[in-house]
Amino acid sequence: MSKKTRVGMVGGGNDSFMGSIHRAAIEQSGCVELVCGAFGSTRQSSFETGKALKLPTRRAYGTYRDMFRREATLPADERMDFVVILAPNAMHYPVAMSSIDAGFPVFSEKPFTCNMDEALNLTRKHQNSGLAYGIAIVHAGYPMLRQARTLIQTDKALGTVRKVVTAYPLGWMAQRLETAGNKQAGWRADPRRCGPAGCLIDLGIHCLHLTEWVTGLTVSEVCADLRPTVAGRILDDDCSMLIRFSTGARGVFLPSQIATGRNGGLSLEVYGDKGALTWSQSEPDRLVLRGLDGAQQLFTGGVAAAPAPVVQPTPFGDNAAYVAALAATYRAFAERLASPKSKTSAAEDAAAGFVRVEEGLRTVAFVDAVLKNTAAPEDGLPPPAKWMPFVVPPVPEL
Repeated sequence: MSKKTRVGMVGGGNDSFMGSIHRAAIEQSGCVELVCGAFGSTRQSSFETGKALKLPTRRAYGTYRDMFRREATLPADERMDFVVILAPNAMHYPVAMSSIDAGFPVFSEKPFTCNMDEALNLTRKHQNSGLAYGIAIVHAGYPMLRQARTLIQTDKALGTVRKVVTAYPLGWMAQRLETAGNKQAGWRADPRRCGPAGCLIDLGIHCLHLTEWVTGLTVSEVCADLRPTVAGRILDDDCSMLIRFSTGARGVFLPSQIATGRNGGLSLEVYGDKGALTWSQSEPDRLVLRGLDGAQQLFTGGVAAAPAPVVQPTPFGDNAAYVAALAATYRAFAERLASPKSKTSAAEDAAAGFVRVEEGLRTVAFVDAVLKNTAAPEDGLPPPAKWMPFVVPPVPEL
């Protein structure tokens, strides 16, 4: 790419956890540059962030609507090329809809949206727009996960997959930080900003996508248990899910925000009839393949996870390996924007590190299925089925 792709940021202000991580990844990508933004929940906080980032005063906007309206009037060689959305979950849908209306492609943090109605509306709008849309789920940015995918799906090194255990144990919300001034915990514990689920949306989505992307399996049914563990908390902070795959394989997803003392990120164990493999974000540059006799083969590559010093409890992501994976995802999205007329399948885009709308819709459908499976029975009605089918509904036509 001869010139850098220009991005405008919504959210990601001075107090944002993901803002600094995304800006580091943008710089590391080598092909994307931040040129403008509407960074805060207030005009003042947005302007202060723009000043801290040394952006031109006129390119720091008070609201995302201001940014879309004014950027659209700039010359093509000056305006932003796409928008990255880092605002709390409930803002993903309105910002993305407005961005598409203004003609700007979207790259968004997960979740795609907070509920199925929003997901179907946004998917339909995106499909009719012809614009690129990416979601910042960065598993393809880890070299050892790409290696695992090849071993399982191409080389058949594990044979027939029988069981998968995917865990995401974090302990940073083991105490009620949302009432102690922790802004990251504050919005994640608030249904108005986070959506109808907490840990399930924040971490469970990663368990689903990582498992299906690496193994090639498709989740068909789920039997779940989720609850708010910390007294006074409304949304779930701990989840346990039994999984059935369409092939007959079984699995377990174990995301948690109250796993005291844990901050190592995702881990994956895949068991087949010929071998098994394990990987963890705590050691993302290492992948272990085991044979039937227990002999191990070690694959290495990528960036080691050297976590930054923790000043206060935070979500996962502030380490060199995650930033490198996110930078790779930015590069994949920028390359897609550079070749808008090239036709690629969702599988080809996913293999390159580009998570598309169809996968985003699938993650929302998964959250919806789990919530239905764990809903309290209404008066006079039978309780939810033990095993809830996981089906992505069709996108309605205009």
